[in-house]
Amino acid sequence: MLSFSAAAAALGVVVTLYCVGVAIYRLVLSPLARFPGPRIAALTHWYEAYYDLISHNGGGQFTFQIKRLHEQYGPIVRINPDELHIDDPDYYSHIYCNSSSSRPIDKSTKFKYRFGIPQATFSTTLAEPHRLRRSAIAPFFSKARVRNLNQNLETIVERVSHRLSTEYAGSGRVINITDMWGSMTADVITELAFGRSADFTTAPDFKSGFSVAMANLAWSGHWNYHVWLLVELMNWIPDSILSVLIPMFGPIIEYRKDTIRQLREILAGNNIEAKEGSNPTLFHDILSSGLPKQDLDLQRLTEESISVNGAGQETVTWTLSVIAFHVLDKPDVQARLKAELVEAMPDPRQILPWEDLEKLPYLMAVISEGLRLSYGQVQRLPRVNRLGVWMYGGTEIPPGVIVGMDAYHMHTNATIFPDALEFKPERWLGDPKPPGRVHPLSHYLVPFSKGSRACIGIHLAYMELTTALATIWRRHELELFDTDRSDVDFSLDMIRPMPKRDSKGVRVVVKN
Repeated sequence: MLSFSAAAAALGVVVTLYCVGVAIYRLVLSPLARFPGPRIAALTHWYEAYYDLISHNGGGQFTFQIKRLHEQYGPIVRINPDELHIDDPDYYSHIYCNSSSSRPIDKSTKFKYRFGIPQATFSTTLAEPHRLRRSAIAPFFSKARVRNLNQNLETIVERVSHRLSTEYAGSGRVINITDMWGSMTADVITELAFGRSADFTTAPDFKSGFSVAMANLAWSGHWNYHVWLLVELMNWIPDSILSVLIPMFGPIIEYRKDTIRQLREILAGNNIEAKEGSNPTLFHDILSSGLPKQDLDLQRLTEESISVNGAGQETVTWTLSVIAFHVLDKPDVQARLKAELVEAMPDPRQILPWEDLEKLPYLMAVISEGLRLSYGQVQRLPRVNRLGVWMYGGTEIPPGVIVGMDAYHMHTNATIFPDALEFKPERWLGDPKPPGRVHPLSHYLVPFSKGSRACIGIHLAYMELTTALATIWRRHELELFDTDRSDVDFSLDMIRPMPKRDSKGVRVVVKN
């Protein structure tokens, strides 16, 4: 019988041989071995983890490191043992294309657990179940259905506008406008998509616990990605204990409980208002879609709800915050925007419907520039061409290889967007073609990504952006308070772009 020391030695030999074998495969035998990049990145995922979790006192730096790798190695680079990254604006549509039965486009499996909702449509890895799940929620987010919700949205924005007029105008009180937009977008998605009036916009100083908690979820994303056992551990912890251990997640836990109660009523056929109304909820569409039974269980639908809430709030909130700062920081931009809004809406009490607002060229140029500099989900969105080959120039990318691109590289490409870090709405007027390019400028605007996995809520997002900006800037005079560009400039990649860690947010006062 082997002694303990002998057994430990044998185990050590096995582990060493395994590690050596993995290293040889990744550096020499892997299909990715011929692609340029640092050997340490090819050898271990801890290279990426360092920039995500540790670098610059807390991580959030890998997107910037990828940019440096492209500067060193060229437009295609290996960024970890399993993944390539491409920086070429004209190649984006090749990676983010439509999926089909003959060309299924999957998502990287490792990204499935990032937010602890692996069964949500957003997280679904394989193309086939993703197509089914997306088709179930697509009707709700169609442009026609979204347009029918315009009046509901206007009611929510009116609540915000009324508070600005009655509580803040001329008072000198400071508002973190990101909190204001966050409570508004939280109300929009909960009321319009789920038929639940939560009144987050009535929170003191617009600081809704739920919207703040949803924003804080981003800080856990890298840890979930690299240390996936954390997700499993949190799933095992009872909610009553988890809310004590991590108080900032308390409002999300309470919202999840309310969602489960609502779903149980719907599944039991008792929540008739939610299933059959003039504006059916997202759950109504899902339950009417013909999805297989396993996709209609309580856990999956709860995860779908959390996914839609997160996606529906964070990108719009941050885009509105970035736009608000730059408009207020640039008097010429604000004057031109206000002039267009006054001409289109002489009576500030009568805000045009979305279909008319989106015809205002300068308003839409401001929104496009805000989307460009807020990026959407700033981190790469890896795709897998499961059965086919991607050709990049004369280089063959084998089937099954993970390939990613991102909005940050697209939106800061100086050949497409000269003075790329400057807020210049006029660059969008007329949607010109960049020099030497065959596509117009809008082709390179990808905050919602493209293809079969593009953001399904794009129409709702645009309706929120146009209606909120038109209403607030037509009616109110805002002024920045102790805020500068560092409070909106992309400094931390926490899946969504974030400013410096000590930012106090985009703060404003409302003038008379």
